[in-house]
Amino acid sequence: MGLISKNDIKSFFTITVPMILIMLVVVEIILWKVAPVADPFAKYKNSAPLNNQFIESQFSKKVSYTFEIESDLPLMDSSTTFTTNNMGFRGDSLISPKPSDEYRIFLVGGSTTENLFIDDKLGFERQIQEKLQAENPSKSIKVYNAGKSGDASPDHLAMLGQRLVHLKPDLIVLFPGINDLNRLAAGYDYLHFPVKSTEVERNWKVDLKFFLSNFQLVRRLINVMNPEEESARKAIFLSTNYKDKVKEVQSLPLESSLPEFDISIYERNTQSFIGICKSQNIDLLLLTQTFTWDSEEENNLSNSHWMVGIGDKRYPEDELAGRLTEMNQSIIELAAKDSVNLLDLESLIPKTNAYFYDDCHFNKGGVAYSTDLISKTIQQTYFTN
Repeated sequence: MGLISKNDIKSFFTITVPMILIMLVVVEIILWKVAPVADPFAKYKNSAPLNNQFIESQFSKKVSYTFEIESDLPLMDSSTTFTTNNMGFRGDSLISPKPSDEYRIFLVGGSTTENLFIDDKLGFERQIQEKLQAENPSKSIKVYNAGKSGDASPDHLAMLGQRLVHLKPDLIVLFPGINDLNRLAAGYDYLHFPVKSTEVERNWKVDLKFFLSNFQLVRRLINVMNPEEESARKAIFLSTNYKDKVKEVQSLPLESSLPEFDISIYERNTQSFIGICKSQNIDLLLLTQTFTWDSEEENNLSNSHWMVGIGDKRYPEDELAGRLTEMNQSIIELAAKDSVNLLDLESLIPKTNAYFYDDCHFNKGGVAYSTDLISKTIQQTYFTN
């Protein structure tokens, strides 16, 4: 093989490269004229408030997120996919009206229900559905996940009343708590909705993908990489940033105690949720909120806590644990008073990195363990004669 001469290099940059660029421009123009493909990231490029005045927090139909997960998060995959179905919930496609032979379950809650960084094949809804279906082969059991990061009791009520009741659920599993704690500690006004946006958290990787998605050739490449056309049009690729979150929170000033707040509105909202379910003849299973604060167990996650920061201040773990325990106790008492089934999940899962990767979010071990507990409770309560 001969050496590359200076003339060869000069020809490459003066003739070959310009010709390739010209050909790409010509192909791009032809594609735009003949059969343009929609921008897969259009909805994320401009901030737009959600227009539904009743449901301020919900996923769109058939969205797809692919996440790159930080390598040192315990028991987490390096890459995961999160999708929603034809109704904007996680799980199988939802048929409406409901088939007569279907037993329909909805999971409602915040990020601990949503499990954003757990792959579709391992999510709450998938594992619970498979476990219950295996126990009840003669039934058609479908489990849908309506959980969403940041949602608190006002959002749970809106989700139930505006999105779920008309879909005829047989059972709802409610997993509330931690977001109400954060809102109440921050002085959140429960009488007014904050404006939420579809804007995606930006970084240079996302900006580069947004830029490249302006070209028809790249859009077609995205579709080739994701053969499901509908999902491909709405796919976006993101990375977790827990190291940065923890570092940022640990730099905040540490307060000696939490501000005083009244949890009665949280109790009233939960009781309203119970009341709607009872009025619509929907079975309800309440779960207590899990957390890893103030753990003295080996392999605890004290160095991975970022939700101890609320607003521009950081609060002691024992204070947060104490108030959330108080809120969990209020759920236990409500369940007893209103004869609602309850699973005290918080008391059953050790606060270690075998089950969690931060303050409250489950890793694969935690999802497997908790779905086993939830499935057994549902089986014993609603399917065993």
